[in-house]
Amino acid sequence: MMEEQNLEWICHECRSKLPKVGNLNTPVRNLRECDTNAARSEEQATGLGNITFRKNKSDGNQKAKVSQLPITGSHRKIDDSLVSAISEQVHKVILLELPGIISNIMKTELLSIKEDLQDFRKSIDFISTGYDEMKITVDKLIKDNLVLYNENDALKSTVAGLSERLNTLEQHLREENVEIQGVPEHQNESLPKLLEQCSRVVGCSFKKEDVIKCTRVAKLNKESKLPRAIIVKFRSVRKRDEFYSAVYRYNKSNPNDKLNTSLLGIGGDKKSVYVSEHLSPTNKILHAAARQKAKELGYKFVWVKNGRIYVRKMEGSHYIIIKNRESLGLIC
Repeated sequence: MMEEQNLEWICHECRSKLPKVGNLNTPVRNLRECDTNAARSEEQATGLGNITFRKNKSDGNQKAKVSQLPITGSHRKIDDSLVSAISEQVHKVILLELPGIISNIMKTELLSIKEDLQDFRKSIDFISTGYDEMKITVDKLIKDNLVLYNENDALKSTVAGLSERLNTLEQHLREENVEIQGVPEHQNESLPKLLEQCSRVVGCSFKKEDVIKCTRVAKLNKESKLPRAIIVKFRSVRKRDEFYSAVYRYNKSNPNDKLNTSLLGIGGDKKSVYVSEHLSPTNKILHAAARQKAKELGYKFVWVKNGRIYVRKMEGSHYIIIKNRESLGLIC
């Protein structure tokens, strides 16, 4: 029934244009004509027909509400079909447009990523090139270092050999010399006369022509307060050995009165005088180091013969030849 009423319903504007029927002032009243007649019958029955009632403001609101009632029926079907059609069209548009939108977004993002990857690859290539160059340089340096290391070892061996040969040559040039230490220096001293007095004390006679030179030499340690050593150069090794052996025999025969300044006619306090072979600077340093280590380890004998240094721990034990600093390790 409601569906039929909806189909017969006419809006207020269209109804106002229709010819009026009866004395009704408004077209709306026609809709409720039956209701009005029923109301009049009820008024007559109740006796309220002669009573005047004020118009209720809510009636207008009610009419407005009636005009605003939701559309139902066929209109709803039309709206549903329209919404469905619109939804379908929107869905189609989305299906058509969305891949393109996504594709554009992906292209933009992938382009940015591609550019970043290209920059990253350039950086990697640069680092790789630098690493390769550095590796080549390092390999070359390693090879050069190995060559230099081998050359350095060869040079060390050469220098050691040359140093040994030079030391041997220097010692050979001193084989006719003896070194006298502990003799005080005087301004008007006569070293040849001092040597003659020394030869008389030890019992060794030689001619003046057997002595080539007699002089004092500079100190190795300039801060030392000891007097400068006297170097005597004989004409031959045999004469040198005769004088040196005579001094050794005298000191061994007179352990309580070994060769000293008093025996040589030098005034002042009596001081010991030492006679030894004239060693090269290298052998002097080596001799001092050997004596120091022998003293620390309790070795009794350290002596020099023909430019060579010998060490012996005690009488009857085997001697040790000290040729260089490495040989000091044999003293143990």
